[in-house]
Amino acid sequence: MKLDTYDRVDLTGPWAGFGFQGDRFFTPEGRDLHPADMAFWSLTCCIAREWSLMMAEERQSRRDVPGTPVATRTPDARKSEPCQVIYLRDILRHRREKRSAG
Repeated sequence: MKLDTYDRVDLTGPWAGFGFQGDRFFTPEGRDLHPADMAFWSLTCCIAREWSLMMAEERQSRRDVPGTPVATRTPDARKSEPCQVIYLRDILRHRREKRSAG
């Protein structure tokens, strides 16, 4: 079987809404990605993973300090508490200062 991507190819399952047509990959949001654009996927995925880990670490450290608002609810919480924005720049600066100090 030969797959000719110049004809529209719609993906299925968890990839439903994505597909190929011509020299582009399209998304459910209507964005077109060309081959050169796809070179950044790995970098984007690594950045997203690091962001997720950093936010989880920050939420956990806030849970450990009573009275500090947490961005997500804990299972035993009855109502959500106000959350604060976590500024990546400040977190990274604080970590850098912590490393250089000790």
